[in-house]
Amino acid sequence: FSAALAAGITLVPFAAGGAAGTFSVHAEMRWQGTASQCVGSYPASVTCYSHPGGPVAVPGLGVVSQSYSYPVDTNPGPPCSGGFQVLPYPARLAVSGKGEIFLAVRAAEGCLQGPPSDTVLSPTQTFTVTGGSGVYAGASGSGAVGRTRIGRLSSGHGYGTDVWEGTLVVPGFEFDLTPPRLTGAVGKVVRAPSRATRVRVRYRLAATDNVDGAVAVACQPRSGSLFTVGRKTVVRCSATDKSANTMRASFTVTVKRP
Repeated sequence: FSAALAAGITLVPFAAGGAAGTFSVHAEMRWQGTASQCVGSYPASVTCYSHPGGPVAVPGLGVVSQSYSYPVDTNPGPPCSGGFQVLPYPARLAVSGKGEIFLAVRAAEGCLQGPPSDTVLSPTQTFTVTGGSGVYAGASGSGAVGRTRIGRLSSGHGYGTDVWEGTLVVPGFEFDLTPPRLTGAVGKVVRAPSRATRVRVRYRLAATDNVDGAVAVACQPRSGSLFTVGRKTVVRCSATDKSANTMRASFTVTVKRP
């Protein structure tokens, strides 16, 4: 599934846990490159591009954003004369309210090309988890970042989606993979007053999470909305915890004529 949590936040469909402290990550980050200062020491022939991405909701982790500067050697010399090389760089995945995950991304293999093939925008690179902050202090692991849906703007800067996949290990930390428990999603039948064409209907749902406690519930249509007399309307509700685990439920509101 894929659903909107809020403006700019997208629910990513896959994330799985293993043993306590181990997590299998799949996070997709939409980015748009802009020229930036290189992070680290690179030759003068290297140009860097900032690739900020997110926020996206990754079930089991939370709301995640990425940051890194993408270093492209525009004049690597033989055996890549006329081509490009993407060099190693550090990256960070920031999880809202929890901390950051530090990554060391290795150089892309081979000699890459610009437009029209634009392989310089789409290489797959392996990475190592080198630690973290907050709850991710002492983190380790490894994986790869691939790129899809790439293109270029009229400015010449690239855009695309990074797909981070791998294993994250955090000693002493247990990842929350359980969605909240949602109650109160019970169908309602309402009798309308005579001559009424619409009736305001209120309902109350509650959600409790095994880690976060009480969690807010969002419904569409919202409680207190006007419902048309003579119709049966489906109300869809959801509750999401701080680790981006979501529970959904639906019920019907039927407004009958007097």
